[in-house]
Amino acid sequence: MNATISTSSRAVLERRAGMRRWLLACAGAWQADWRERRRDWRVWLVIGVGLALAACAALLSSLELRATLDARADAQLAEQQRWSQQGKKYPHAAAHYGVYVFKPLSALAALDPGVEHYVGASVWLEAHKQNELVYRPANDEPGVNRQFRLNPALVLQVLAPMAMIFLGFGMFAAERERGTLAALRINAAPLSALACARGAVLLCLALTLVLPACVAVGILEWTLDNRSPFSDGGTRAALFALGYLVYLATWAALIAGVSAWAASLRTSLAVLIGLWALTALVIPRTAVELAQLAAPLPTMQQFRAGLDGALGMPDDPEQARRDKEQVLRDYGVGDVKDLPVNWAGISLQRGEQHGDRIFDQHYGRLFDAMRGQSAAAALAGWFSPSVAVAGLSSAVAGSDTGHHIQFIQGAEQQRRAIQRVMNQAITGHREVNGARHDGDRDLWDQVPPFRFVFDALEMGGLLARHLLPLLTLFVASLALCGAGLRHLRNGNLR
Repeated sequence: MNATISTSSRAVLERRAGMRRWLLACAGAWQADWRERRRDWRVWLVIGVGLALAACAALLSSLELRATLDARADAQLAEQQRWSQQGKKYPHAAAHYGVYVFKPLSALAALDPGVEHYVGASVWLEAHKQNELVYRPANDEPGVNRQFRLNPALVLQVLAPMAMIFLGFGMFAAERERGTLAALRINAAPLSALACARGAVLLCLALTLVLPACVAVGILEWTLDNRSPFSDGGTRAALFALGYLVYLATWAALIAGVSAWAASLRTSLAVLIGLWALTALVIPRTAVELAQLAAPLPTMQQFRAGLDGALGMPDDPEQARRDKEQVLRDYGVGDVKDLPVNWAGISLQRGEQHGDRIFDQHYGRLFDAMRGQSAAAALAGWFSPSVAVAGLSSAVAGSDTGHHIQFIQGAEQQRRAIQRVMNQAITGHREVNGARHDGDRDLWDQVPPFRFVFDALEMGGLLARHLLPLLTLFVASLALCGAGLRHLRNGNLR
């Protein structure tokens, strides 16, 4: 028993000593690599250019978002005042008078604007119609801006990995060409400690490109005066940071692995640039094209023609008759003229409900197709970390297709609330000698102001669609790095 305990104790002590040696080697390698990079003017050039682009992107995006939010807030206030001050009129005329509502944006949308430049900013709410959103920012921009927009998401998803490649492609390949890697092995420096230290230095250099965006969004959030459209803003910010940390760490591990496998500097650089172009440029665009084929959307003309055709079809006359008889029975009268309420209001509300059912059917199919496209495009995240992190960041920023659909549905609920209030006012006032009752500001103010808040994140769907593919690719890059280090340990040092 004593021998067994002694052997077990020695094994524990050896593991602890090995871990201590590994940590010391990692710390020493980190200091050496950091010192070497500090003295390299090329590192300062790459980081300087990257920081300049990141700072410009963060400044321009935050200023643009702040101006947009202020303009929409002012416009929303003006619309509310216009609605309240429209004067006395018949409530159904007020329903046609209508009101604009404007889509809210979050501070995180300054980092990743997602689809915001290509979808509308406002929608007109009126009786009998569910209108499309208008005022798309991309409509007022030249074609070059629509193809290439400098924003923090572009810097983090595309430019930061490129900077990491130029700074790290020689992580092991350079020493392999110079023949100095064998000297490190003679000194018993664990290759895993070297890879971890150098990858950490590379990750720290890449994270400097994140600082301008963090500062800009922090200032923007502080000055928004609690106008965030999220009830879970803290969770979203944490997921945003986690996603990009894993994304950049994936590239650090990938660069270390390729550099360990490559026989020369040229090979390492060529392979890494090819991977960058494939995952950051080719696969995202291909995913969009294939998603459109997998879940095609109708053209606006086709959609509007089908919707107008359905709205033009008369309601079921037999059902209308049964509904009318039910109302008469409820009030115990035999004719609509004897009703203690105004039949016109009941009829108008029934027409609205008929239209609502048609809107739900047609827009429901359209939204299902849009969600299908998003789901199909997200599948490419299993092959490209850029696709995975882009989907994650736009989802938590509230700038993806799903959140846009949420706003459309929220605006439609506001339109239906307006119609209910107006029709209830008509129903509650019978016509006297053919004279209709007019509403005034007291009635207009019964419509609640439009204050839209997005739903909390659905963590299960977010994990399965975006975060799990990103973590899987991170683990795969670590496996590649580990295989490359084993390749070096097996004597492939030259």
